[in-house]
Amino acid sequence: HARRVNIDRGRPLSPVLDECVTVILGQVRLLRQISAEFSSFASSPTPHPEPTGLAALIDEVVAPYRTGLADRISIDVKAPDALPPVFIDRTLFARALTNIVENALYAMPALGAITITTSDVVSGLSRTIEVEIKDTGVGMDEEALGKIFEPYFSTKATGTGLGLTFAKRNIELNGGTIHVASARGAGTTVTLRLPLEAGRTGDHNTVPSRAGGSIGTA
Repeated sequence: HARRVNIDRGRPLSPVLDECVTVILGQVRLLRQISAEFSSFASSPTPHPEPTGLAALIDEVVAPYRTGLADRISIDVKAPDALPPVFIDRTLFARALTNIVENALYAMPALGAITITTSDVVSGLSRTIEVEIKDTGVGMDEEALGKIFEPYFSTKATGTGLGLTFAKRNIELNGGTIHVASARGAGTTVTLRLPLEAGRTGDHNTVPSRAGGSIGTA
């Protein structure tokens, strides 16, 4: 309001005051984001699964990052042409992947690479689609790795510490699992596994307990 009033009067704010207003507005936007994340964490979303081409959905999620980070971060998506569709909630999966990518980017403040590999895995009578997100970032030690799914835990200087908590919940709501492997100085690999028949047997009607750190964003 102060900025608009001064513009209307033809008297722009002084440089110091303008900088202060800019900082205040930035913090308000951050508070709105934090409030939205807390609200999402407190709620239990109802999945709406549908047959989904995973490769196309992954490309849709990472496309904006490719455009904005092309000069320092490479994002490579590898998926077989004959990958079968999975029965998932597109929005919940997209939010989970977004949170994982955001974490990877934070771990690579300079140059780096993210590789997303999708494969069809058959083990005995079970068949899953596996999505592996690997980054070349700073990695995590064992202590941090053991806490990554705990609500409000974060290695970042900013944020709510809910990103991977949300990702875990969203993947589990899709009938899948999430596993994270990391080592200090060796990057991080997040592996998502989604059963091809997830959602057809009623699994999506069961909401995991938040006590276990189960999750956009998100």
